[in-house]
Amino acid sequence: MKRNSFIKRKSTIQLKLLSMYVIVLIIPIVLVGYYLSIELRENLIETKTKEIEQNTEKIESDLFGAMSNIILISDWLYQDQELRTILETDYTSDYEIFRDYQRYEMFSDYLKYYDELANIRFFVVNETLRSSLGLFPTTDEISQQGWYQRAVEKRGQFTWEYMNDPVTKQPLLYLTRSVFDGEQFLGVLTIAMSNQKIEHILSSSTNPVFITLNDETPIFSYPKAENILVSYGPYENIVKLKKVSDENSVTAQEEVNNGPISLNIRKIEIPKVHNSQMKVIGLVPTNTILTEANHVLANAYLVVAMVFGITLLLLYTFIRRFNKRILRLQDAMTKVAHGDFSIPSTIDGTDEITDVYEQLYLTMESLQQLIENNYSHQLNKQNWEIQKKESEFKLLASQINPHFLYNTLEMIRMKALRNSDREVAEIVKILSKLMRKALERNHDEQSLTDELKFIEMYLQIQKLRFGERISYTITKEFEEDYLILPMVLQPLVENSFVHGIEPKAERGHIYITVSKYEEDLVLVIQDNGIGIPEEKLKSLQEMLIEAKDSDRIGLSNVNLRLKQYYGPEYGVIVDSKENEGTTITITLPLKETRQNKGE
Repeated sequence: MKRNSFIKRKSTIQLKLLSMYVIVLIIPIVLVGYYLSIELRENLIETKTKEIEQNTEKIESDLFGAMSNIILISDWLYQDQELRTILETDYTSDYEIFRDYQRYEMFSDYLKYYDELANIRFFVVNETLRSSLGLFPTTDEISQQGWYQRAVEKRGQFTWEYMNDPVTKQPLLYLTRSVFDGEQFLGVLTIAMSNQKIEHILSSSTNPVFITLNDETPIFSYPKAENILVSYGPYENIVKLKKVSDENSVTAQEEVNNGPISLNIRKIEIPKVHNSQMKVIGLVPTNTILTEANHVLANAYLVVAMVFGITLLLLYTFIRRFNKRILRLQDAMTKVAHGDFSIPSTIDGTDEITDVYEQLYLTMESLQQLIENNYSHQLNKQNWEIQKKESEFKLLASQINPHFLYNTLEMIRMKALRNSDREVAEIVKILSKLMRKALERNHDEQSLTDELKFIEMYLQIQKLRFGERISYTITKEFEEDYLILPMVLQPLVENSFVHGIEPKAERGHIYITVSKYEEDLVLVIQDNGIGIPEEKLKSLQEMLIEAKDSDRIGLSNVNLRLKQYYGPEYGVIVDSKENEGTTITITLPLKETRQNKGE
């Protein structure tokens, strides 16, 4: 009955998961997709508009460069003295004309090296010249042309004209300019820009482009139109109404016959030309962008629908497998709850359910272990009691041994006194006190006073050993008492005896000075022994700075203990001069005893 109820609950969970899938995933994605489709259309229009601006800007820049080169060539020809000489010479024979034409190669050189140029024609007033080399006598028909008269009126100023070539009758974009030598009129210079160059510049655009001259008359288009006036007609009024800003560019969104359209209009700032105006007009039909966007969105919606179908199928398969694993976990939990530990050690999968099952299995093993431990608890308790009594017995034995040693030393001292050997008695007495102090010490801090007393007893024994060969001085520059680690001074004082005083033949002396500096306690051990060689001293100092272990057990041990207990800023410093002596400085923090604090 419980099992059927559990299955029913799992079926309800399955329906809830499917419902959550629809609510949490499908509905939000549909809403987001609707929002993104609107944003996509707007972004596509904005992106295409920026693309138009970039295209028109590039075309404007390329045309500006090509026209600048033509103006520069015009300036060179205008200032060419050799050309002026030909124009002002009255020739009497064709041979002279042919000779000077052969010498003058500037026209052919410019046409050869500048692909912007279609031709260079100079219509001269010198009637003795012949039509060749690009020089043409001005006929009555030419002089009556509007472009010719406008060039003469401008008196050397530049004018751009879109007209039929006076010789080939091919429509070309011309730079026209009248040439004077003082007040003497020499003719009109025309330099045509190559149509192929302009078409090449326009071909870099990804959208339709028009170029207009002066009164918004279209002169070029891309793609090339059979009738450019008809193609340009729907946009003519818009371009005339839109005034180009100071930045030489304006973007417009307008409605035309075929729907909404985006235009970008850029004015070409022609250098040195103030009476001609050219514009680059880039346009893209917005309805075309929307059609492309709708096509992309339709494909995206189809892909999303397919993804939904596949994910729904996968979700259903997952839920069925999930239910089976949940039932296995429930069965295992029921067995463990009733004390049946015969469950499999693993379950299929590598997710959280697997982790829960593994934890259940570990819990089952822990319960088994707990039961086994409960059975052996009483036995372990008895064993612990026995071990405790053994430890107490060993502790008592360890206390007996030092007492036996003290009693033995006291017996030796008494026998020495009976035999009137007071020196031996004194040595035994001091040694007994020294050993008692050493054995009573632990790893905790002790008072500086006790440490100095311990050192003095050690020095007394050394004094009895060496007699008049050694002496010592202990100086404490203050009355207060402080806490320090035990066994700090003794190893270093012993080093002074072993390595400094004993090898020396003369009398040796050890100075122990205790002082305070700011918040630190400073202990100095100085001897007048044999000292330390320079190389060995340097190695020893490096070892102490880096807190390394070494063969000098006393120094390294004390230094390491101090740094580990008090911090890296404290420790031991060694200074020495060979054959003069050694100074060991110990720096500790000031730590007052309870008596100093008044406790």
